[in-house]
Amino acid sequence: MKTMIVATDFSEASLHAAKYAAMLTGQMPVNRFVLYHSYYDIITVVPPFTDSEYYSRLNEDYIGRLNEIRDRLVPLVAKGVTIECFANISPFQEAVTVDFLKEKPDLIVMGITGKSQVKEKIMGSQAVIAARHTTIPLLLIPFDATFKGIKKIVFGWDMKNSRKTISKKILEDILHTFKAELLILNIDKNNKSFSNKTIGEMEFMHHLFDPENAQYFYGDHPDASRGIIAFSENHQADMVMIIPKKKSFPDSLFRKSTTKRLAFHIKVPLFILPSRK
Repeated sequence: MKTMIVATDFSEASLHAAKYAAMLTGQMPVNRFVLYHSYYDIITVVPPFTDSEYYSRLNEDYIGRLNEIRDRLVPLVAKGVTIECFANISPFQEAVTVDFLKEKPDLIVMGITGKSQVKEKIMGSQAVIAARHTTIPLLLIPFDATFKGIKKIVFGWDMKNSRKTISKKILEDILHTFKAELLILNIDKNNKSFSNKTIGEMEFMHHLFDPENAQYFYGDHPDASRGIIAFSENHQADMVMIIPKKKSFPDSLFRKSTTKRLAFHIKVPLFILPSRK
């Protein structure tokens, strides 16, 4: 991995995520650490200056604020990592689908909670946008996450269309980068999803990850999100991974009724991997 983009809105949650990401460079081969901020949402009035002058001053102000964060992160990043600052007026969805791709990043990092309900709502909506539209691995850092290194990863697996959606290369790269133990977890209450295709799914996963010494677990919790959280806590996991396969799936993680029990309650980073093209 070479380039990491860390999106920040200057909230405590995003600053915490930036610090976590900085320390993570000690375990990942990163050489570019890009701090990014979109000031699209603050443009609510007619600029008092000419457009070019107004936006130039605005950009300069936010670059200055990003530079202040950069100075705080310099002691935390691994040796040889360069921290760059980038701000623009792009809507966040455009940033994720267009602007970030120009930087050729290997990972996007965001915070997913804050000190106030307003911030939680803003951060949560941006996380939904990123999860729904990104083609780049996305790491969401809870405000309660404490960096201890990534040694154990729980992969939430739904046993559906694995051949078409799981990228062996991406998962192998992650495991080899972190040198982490992999726990593959399927939550299926009363085997409701079991079908004649399930055995083939299991054989595929064993073929793929037995060489990585993966462990397999099957739970019957009535709520997959709560089941994943409970399992990750019981097994002291350092990270949870999922692969959204439907447009509605990221929404199910961040829907208002389930936000508190997953996105804002999970205490370890949530790694969202793009489905294989």
